[in-house]
Formats: sequence, structure tokens, C-alpha cells
Amino acid sequence: MSRVLLVGKGAPDRGGIPTFLETLLTSRLREEHDLRFLNLAHTGTPEGGRLSLSNARRTLQDVVAVWRAAGDRDIVHIHSALAPAVTALRAGLLAGAARTRGCAVVLHAHGGGLQSWLNSPGRRRLMRLALRPADRMVAVWTAGREILETVAPPERVVLVDNGVPVGEPTERQEHQPPRILYVGLLTPRKGVVDLLEASRLLRERGVRHELLLVGGTPDEGPSAEAAVRAAMDDDVKALGSRPPEQMHEAYADADVFCLPSWWEAMPLSVLEAMAAGLPVVATDVGDVGRAVSDGTTGYVVPAQDPEKLAAALEPLLTDSELRRRMGAAGRERVTERFSSAVTAAAVSALYAELRPVTR
Repeated sequence: MSRVLLVGKGAPDRGGIPTFLETLLTSRLREEHDLRFLNLAHTGTPEGGRLSLSNARRTLQDVVAVWRAAGDRDIVHIHSALAPAVTALRAGLLAGAARTRGCAVVLHAHGGGLQSWLNSPGRRRLMRLALRPADRMVAVWTAGREILETVAPPERVVLVDNGVPVGEPTERQEHQPPRILYVGLLTPRKGVVDLLEASRLLRERGVRHELLLVGGTPDEGPSAEAAVRAAMDDDVKALGSRPPEQMHEAYADADVFCLPSWWEAMPLSVLEAMAAGLPVVATDVGDVGRAVSDGTTGYVVPAQDPEKLAAALEPLLTDSELRRRMGAAGRERVTERFSSAVTAAAVSALYAELRPVTR
């Protein structure tokens, strides 16, 4: 049994990293290893990835917190988007603090933006520096693994698929009109404005539906959320953020799930929706195509194309049997390949591999 310090942003933050950390902390991993969680969530206005005095101050505080908490640990497992530059440097400093305590270090890259950002010699040099203290780098999508292998020894980079809990089947009620659910941060980069436009196109064609948005302010700050809200009309229901324990109800109260992001890694919301028995329409970014089987569990469409998004949503909104069939196929796919039990087993194996190098 390894003594592990999990490091990352948890509640009250929302998003992929907090959800993933909560999944690890409530999985079989806790029975197999001594887990402790250092929550680096901060209050105040989000400034993710920005070079600012407040961000520098927070990073210094977090480096000290990691150094202190790592004192009696074998492994420090840091969760980060790893891009842009400020985020990469921050992750490297946290990893360095853990390394000075004699711990093995795992850097877990969650951000789908890493692939497009790491596109110049200068940025690759910066990433090599940030990754230097880490014994292992974990990617959650195949392109992420490939890009990390360009800046780190390939034998130190591993792919661990995201996973979600799969509970009992949801008692699903058909709604009239059918409900489209989006779960994620309210920002244009998540394709929310594209979804709003697709919804308008569908209404113009006489395809009745409701559009529900669950999510709050993104890391880049209130201005991004304001851009989304400015594009909303009275036919959209913005439900705000939901704590993890209420997300089951949100999925159960919908008929179709849609994630129209411009970039992703392996989005947990897609897996959660499939586990809840919802058909999924999502953009072909990151490893979405590995999760959503196009034409079987839902549809995969190009990013930033409201017309094709509307065309994929239309048959699901007009055919309840198609929704049922695709939703059932999606739940089966997640159970077999993307459950939290599968993910926990992979992380546990990684800890066991690192155990001989720990003190």
C-alpha cells in the first residue's frame, strides 16, 4: 500500500478535474492505497492560465502546501491541464516541491487544449522543464499521450482512460417536448454558442425541444460566461452549477446529451451521460470518437458547425425508440470500457509500478 497525496482543484470548483478526483477518492483505490487529498481550489474570480500577481501569489501558497503535505507520502499525484504557459509552470513548481521531499511524482494531464498549445520550440522547451521532476506523465486521451511523448521519454508517458461510476439503470421518463442537456462550463470554447445556434435552427424547422444548460463560470473568468449568456434567448434554461450528488437527477431529467466543444481530452460529462443511458451528440475532438460510437451510441460531428450539430440532434429529438436504443448501447459501452473501476485499476497499477522508487 502506497501513501499517496492527490493534488488538484476539488469542490467548490466544477469541471473535469474536480469530478475525476472525486471519482478516485470514492473508488476501490482508497482501499488499496493510503490516499490523502490536497484541495487547491481558491475563492475569488477565476484567472486560469493568466499571468497575474494574484495567480503568482496563489501558486507560491500552493507550492508551500504541497511541500508540507508531501512530508510523509510516497507518491504525489498532481492533476493539471498543463497548458497554457502559466499552468505548465505552476504544475512544474508543484512537482518540484514534491520531488524535494523524496516522493515519486505523477503529473496527470487533463486539458484537451494541450495539443494545440504545444506547437512551438519555445513552448516545448518550457514543457520539458515543467515535466522534468515527474516520474510518470498520465494522458487521458491518445493525442495527449502522443504530444507528451515529444517532450518526455515515451517510457514515462502512460494513457489512463477517464472513467465514471456506473450505478443502477436510470428510470427514464420521456419528455414532451424532448430535452437536450448540456453539462459544462459556460464558455464559447465549449461550443455552447454553437449549440444555441443549432437549437434556433431546429426550432425554425419545427423540431420542438427544450435546451437545458448546467454549468457556471469558466476558469478564464466572467467575460467568457457573459459571451454565452448574451447569445441566449428565452427558450433556453440556464440551471447554474450542480454539486456532484445532484448530477444523477440532471441526467435523468433529460432525453439527449450534447457536448459541442472546440477541444477536449476525454470529457467526463459524455461518459456520465452514457452511463445514465442518454444518447450523445458530441464534436469530434480529443477521444470523443473512442467513447461515442457514431451511429450506435449517438453521433459525432465536426466542431464549430451548428448546421451539422442540428442535423445530428434532429433524428434523436423526433424518434423516441432511437433515443432508447442508442442510450442503452452507450451505457453498455461505458460499463465495459470507461467505468471508474477500470480507471481505478489502471491508477493502482501505476502506483504499484512506482512503489519501488519511493522511499
